[in-house]
Amino acid sequence: MEKLQIKNLSKYFGETKAVDNLFLDLYEGELLAILGPSGSGKSTLLSCIAGIENPNQGEIYLSNKCIFSSLKGIQTSPEARKIGFVFQNYALWPHMTVFANIAYPLKMAKVPIKERKEKVNDTLHTVGLDSKTHRYPNQLSGGEQQRVALARALIMNPDLLLLDEPLSNLDAKLRENMQIEIRKIQQKLNLTVIHVTHDQAEAMAMADRIAIMDKGAILQMGTPKQIYETPKTQFVANFVGTNTILSGILTDNGKGVLIDGSIDIKLQSSYKVNDSMKDEHVCIAIRPENIHLYNMQHTPNEELYNGKIINKIYKGAYIMYEIQSKKITLRVQSHPVEQYDIGEKIYFSCESCVVIDKKAGY
Repeated sequence: MEKLQIKNLSKYFGETKAVDNLFLDLYEGELLAILGPSGSGKSTLLSCIAGIENPNQGEIYLSNKCIFSSLKGIQTSPEARKIGFVFQNYALWPHMTVFANIAYPLKMAKVPIKERKEKVNDTLHTVGLDSKTHRYPNQLSGGEQQRVALARALIMNPDLLLLDEPLSNLDAKLRENMQIEIRKIQQKLNLTVIHVTHDQAEAMAMADRIAIMDKGAILQMGTPKQIYETPKTQFVANFVGTNTILSGILTDNGKGVLIDGSIDIKLQSSYKVNDSMKDEHVCIAIRPENIHLYNMQHTPNEELYNGKIINKIYKGAYIMYEIQSKKITLRVQSHPVEQYDIGEKIYFSCESCVVIDKKAGY
């Protein structure tokens, strides 16, 4: 069931199109990550949904109720939208205790004191802050402050929860732990969530679906697997993970791509082509984990190509190599057990690639 529908939404700041003719459907109980660079319109989109910003055109429906329409003149106030919002800086009241910060929305809604206390205690338990009730924000760690902000957003049982880069101020290890905790809470409460981030690993770890956004538009939307394995554009391919982008010609009736006149790489089996695409110029993306290295003692065959190691970066769980083959430079991700030296000659094979632009040439 669709929880949120956005139709033809645009928001301009002068001549700048922060959100440009955007369409979006979000399903009940789904966590959607909106991923994109700074200035892509992610936070502006959240502000439009929450009612903080007034869009120039379009419609927004929440739980089948229209909360904004430029044509119908509907502009539901932020407090009437039943939307929770967690900001990047948490926006906690420094002079209020944890309990008072979380209870504040209930107090404004004139919820009776007894009911207010019960709801706050239940929410504190949900986010794991039972023992921090009487502390002030400056007495909490970054992760604990983030939980308080999350609890305050949850206290009114929102129809939709918006998270605007809430983990960006945390260190790497804590950020990773909070990704897991937020996901657990979201699934336990069956929350419908939009999570804005510029961190691709965070989006991959948390989301049911990912929307890649740039210049106010959604370029591609799909599951983390779909976004990672089958990017539709060079921007998406470069933004999510590491890719080598190359030009080539379709071969074997579209089953492979010939690079530099000598390297023939098989296309992913999920990529569908027809006979008319034979010999078409294309742009492809190759993931570094889909290239395999072999030392010169390996028996060569028609699927192996000659190359040379030109760079090597130790990453702990893997080593990232750059290899040169004629005019082509490829990035390769290899297990640390397989050690090669800069300048060493090797063989390599390419497992698969994906076409990201059927009109690209050399």
